[in-house]
Amino acid sequence: MEKICDLHIHSRYSGGTSNLINVRKLAQNCRLKGIDIVGTGDCFHPLWIREINLHLEEDSDGLLTFPSIPQVKFVLQSEVELLWKQNSTLKKAHFIVLFPNSDKLKDVSEFLASFGNLNKDGRPKLNISPEKFIVNLESFDKMIEVIPAHIFTPFYGILGNNLQFDSLKEALGDGINFVHAVETGLSADPTMIRGILELNNLSIISNSDSHSLNFYRLGREATVLDLNRVTYQEIIKSIRDDRIIKTYEFNPSEGKYYYDGHRSSRHRSNDSYFCSPKRNVIYCPVCGNTLTKGVLSRVYELKDSEIPMKENFQYIIPLLHLISIVNGGSEYDNKNVALYRNIVEATNGEFNIWENNTDFYPIPYELREVINKIKSGNYWFIPGYDGVYGKLQLGQSINHI
Repeated sequence: MEKICDLHIHSRYSGGTSNLINVRKLAQNCRLKGIDIVGTGDCFHPLWIREINLHLEEDSDGLLTFPSIPQVKFVLQSEVELLWKQNSTLKKAHFIVLFPNSDKLKDVSEFLASFGNLNKDGRPKLNISPEKFIVNLESFDKMIEVIPAHIFTPFYGILGNNLQFDSLKEALGDGINFVHAVETGLSADPTMIRGILELNNLSIISNSDSHSLNFYRLGREATVLDLNRVTYQEIIKSIRDDRIIKTYEFNPSEGKYYYDGHRSSRHRSNDSYFCSPKRNVIYCPVCGNTLTKGVLSRVYELKDSEIPMKENFQYIIPLLHLISIVNGGSEYDNKNVALYRNIVEATNGEFNIWENNTDFYPIPYELREVINKIKSGNYWFIPGYDGVYGKLQLGQSINHI
C-alpha cells in the first residue's frame, strides 16, 4: 500500500518555530493535508516528549496515534546538530533520527545527555562526530535510522559548502556502513543527488522540515513509501530497500539556498545580490565578503556521473500558496485558509489534487488554471539564495542557470 510520509518536522521547542505547534493540531492538519505518517519532531526534548506521551498512544508496532485521529500515524523523530573537529576544523551538520519505540529513545537519550544539553533546544547540539554518533546508535538497536538531512545546504548539510567534504565516506567514516538514505532538502531534487556516484546506492527521501503547523509548510515535500503493513519496521525496510514510489519536491530554484548570493540583511545598504554559479563570482559586489555558496554550486563541484535518473518524483507548490496568489492576501488570511479547507476536504487531501483532475467544484476556475500551469511546467522561479525563498513566476519556463 502507498503511504505519504513527512518524516522531518519540528515542535515549538526548536529555534525559529511557531509556539502554536501541538500534537493535536499536527494530527488534525496532517489528516486534512493527506499526510499518512509524520515524524513527531524534537523527540529528545523532555517537554515535548512529555506532551507526546500524554496525548499519543504507542502501539506494539512502534507507531503513535492521537486517539480521535487514527488515520495519522506518528514516528518518534528528531533532528540533531552534531559538532566535531576534523582536521583541526570545527564541523557542524544536521541529521534526522528515527526510533522504533519509546524505550529505545529513552536509552539513547541517556547516552547522548553526556554530549550536549537535551533540555535547551528541540534540535539538540551534540558534541560528537557523525561516525561515533551513527555507530553508537546502531549498537543500541539496528532499527534506529540515521539520515543525513538536506545534504547540500551550505551551513549544515553534510555535503554542503561550509563543511567542504569531498565525499560522504570522508564525512562519516565507518558510520557510512549504517546509512541507507539521504534527504534532498528544499534546494535539491533527486536528479542532483544521482549525479554523484557515491550516493547511488542510497535511497532518496524528501520531507518538509516544517517549523510550523501551516498547510503550506507541513508536507511541502514528502515521500511516498510502499508498505506491506503500517508499522515502524516496514517504514524502515521500505526506505532501506528503496521501495520508494515517488517523492514530492520543491522545484530546487524555490529553495532558500539554490543560487549563490547574499540576502539584503547582510548589507548596510539593504541591497541583495545573487547569481548563478556559472558566473563564478566568489566575492559579493555589495559588501566584498565571500558569497554564501548555494546548493547548485556544490552539486557542480561534486558531480561525477551522468547516470540516467531512476527516481520518480514530482514538483509541487503548496496549494495554499497558489490560493493566495490567485485571491490576493497571504497564506494566513481566513478566506484563503477557508477555501483551502473546503478543497482538501472535498478531494481527500492536497496530494490528490496533484495526481488527479482538478476540473470540479470547489476548485475555482482561476485556481484550476494555475494548478494546471504548475502541472505542465508552465512556471519558473526567481531563484532562492542565502536564506531567501525563490519567487514564483507564472508563464513560460525559462533557463535561468
